[in-house]
Order: sequence, then C-alpha cells, then structure tokens
Amino acid sequence: MTGFEGIGIWSITGTLVTILTGFITPSHIETYLSLNVDPWDNNETLNFKEPMGMFGIQSDINEHVRLFVEHQSSPRQANDHPGLNHAGVKLLYPIFPETTLYSGLSINAPFDSDKADIDAPLISLGIEDGDDDLKVFIEYLADTSKLDEGRFAIGLKLFFK
Repeated sequence: MTGFEGIGIWSITGTLVTILTGFITPSHIETYLSLNVDPWDNNETLNFKEPMGMFGIQSDINEHVRLFVEHQSSPRQANDHPGLNHAGVKLLYPIFPETTLYSGLSINAPFDSDKADIDAPLISLGIEDGDDDLKVFIEYLADTSKLDEGRFAIGLKLFFK
C-alpha cells in the first residue's frame, strides 16, 4: 500500500479536466487544485482521511462576490467516492492587495459520499493570501445545523487560467 489509495482514474480525470478547463475558459473563470489538512482532524461532518484534495472552479462577479463549485476528497482513502461536492457563493472582503477574508454559503450534492454527514447548507469562513497562481488559505467549513462539527483546513491552491 502506498498510502494514496484514493488516487484512481476519477482523481486523475478530475485533475486533467480541472487544468484543461482553466486554460480554455475566459480569464475571469479560474480553476484550481488544492491540497490541505485539518491539523486536529476531529470533525464529525467530514469523515475523510487527511490530507484532503480539492478540484474547483470559481468566478469573481465583482470585487465582493464569488461563485464557485468544488469537489473535496481524500487522496489517501479509496472508499470516499464521490467525496463532497458543493456549489455556492462567497462574499469577499479584500484587506490587502493579495489578502482576502471571505464567508460563504453553499449546498452540497445529494449524491455525496456517506463520509460527508451533511444535513443543511454549508457555511465557510476563511482567508486567502497569494498571487494569481498560488494562494495559501485557511478555512472553516461546517454544516449550518452543526456549526461546531466543521472542518478546519490549512492548505495551498494552485490556479489555472
């Protein structure tokens, strides 16, 4: 065992589609890959092995509103297909030229893995810092009916435009 049993055909396909989509869409639409970790790994809502990987696509409608669709799963876990999939809106609060605070609301897909114990819309609170190609982020993602059972993530996002 390699420790990365969750990297299979769907992970490889998702990675390639994410990168290619970023290159063929208009510049205001960006895709990203992420690797992140919950340093405490003690949440009940997202029962995945650490670290987590993400594929996403987003577009900033203006300086303060971002629409996004995101997939999260564990590259170390083979039985988490199809992971957590959610779409929503984030309100952005730029505090420095390359640093943005945000809060968001999203809904998850009805076909999500049983590893995602979600009963209500999701809320996210976070901060991201970096240039156009690479950002460091910290985020808390929780089911709005179980705010104290969310996942705290620290990670990197690599963008494709």
